[in-house]
Amino acid sequence: MNEELVKATKYSKSIKELGIEKRIETNIPILVRETVAKMLNRASKKLPNDLFLQIDGGYRSPKVQEILWQNRIKQLGFKKAKNLVGNPYKQKTPPGHTTGAAVDVSFLDNDFKEINLSAPFKKYYDEQKLYSKKINKEAQRLRILLFDVMTSVGFAPHDNEYWHFSYGDDRWAKYYNKKPIYKQITNPEKYYYPLLIRFIYKIWRKIYKITNHLFKLKTNY
Repeated sequence: MNEELVKATKYSKSIKELGIEKRIETNIPILVRETVAKMLNRASKKLPNDLFLQIDGGYRSPKVQEILWQNRIKQLGFKKAKNLVGNPYKQKTPPGHTTGAAVDVSFLDNDFKEINLSAPFKKYYDEQKLYSKKINKEAQRLRILLFDVMTSVGFAPHDNEYWHFSYGDDRWAKYYNKKPIYKQITNPEKYYYPLLIRFIYKIWRKIYKITNHLFKLKTNY
């Protein structure tokens, strides 16, 4: 299906994007297939008034996905990395993110501050399965709420990532016993920010990472 990529927030003003300095992909806005953006809007409308959706990630180019794969192996080790990231060049089917079908989502409170769904752990990928006896009761309740809301509009969940949902990729097809809809997008250049903007964003992200390292800040990303 030849469906365009659009901003994940296109159909909802209440959905927020993760700050550029924390994103994996900085060359483009957070993009998803148009149908996915519409489904995110429907999901956001099902939330209580004191909660908002934050989109942490959407489409990634195969190149960025491979870099992430290598970085996660160095950071977490192969055993944990393989449950968090797919290698786009060594899988039978493409990772959902490289098709524009997948999104990583979290919750914001009334003040648009991110809620830690892994509390008391600091990183969102700690205790990554939906159910965990090691997180607190409120984090568990909100994880289940996120699952219920996203699946209620037709997204498929990820067994190893409570924050990851998709529509139209191979994972979704297997979950609902359907055929995949979207193929991998390998040439995303037409969606890129202008060159100067890309440069500024990359510098800003590096400053953010260096600051975290120097001051040993325990951030979520």
